[in-house]
Amino acid sequence: MDISAIRKKIYLLEQQRQQLILSLLNPKDMIAGSLYVTYKKCGNKRCRCAKGELHGPFNYISKKIDGKTVLTFIRKADEKEIIRQAGHYRDYIKEMAKLNRIDKRIYDSIKKIKQAKTKNYERPKKV
Repeated sequence: MDISAIRKKIYLLEQQRQQLILSLLNPKDMIAGSLYVTYKKCGNKRCRCAKGELHGPFNYISKKIDGKTVLTFIRKADEKEIIRQAGHYRDYIKEMAKLNRIDKRIYDSIKKIKQAKTKNYERPKKV
């Protein structure tokens, strides 16, 4: 690959990176964790859920604490706001991952420039 093409690629990646940085520096309100939706049985043998018609949906926030997954029930009154903020958290994590991928692509491109411009020195042989 031509060094000027690599430089152009790095320039374009850097523009994308700067846009991501601006977005990441101004986050919306977030709730740590992922939205988890489940249906449940109540335990009453005569209930409809005993025949397979489970109760729900029930919304939870799922997150890892000390290596264990912890579910926190979301109250109906808080659902709309918590679901919105969990979405902001998910989007923020995705943007961080995208930034990481861009950084890796920039690094790999710079490495290609180094390889193209680096030569090995070999001492001339005596005749």
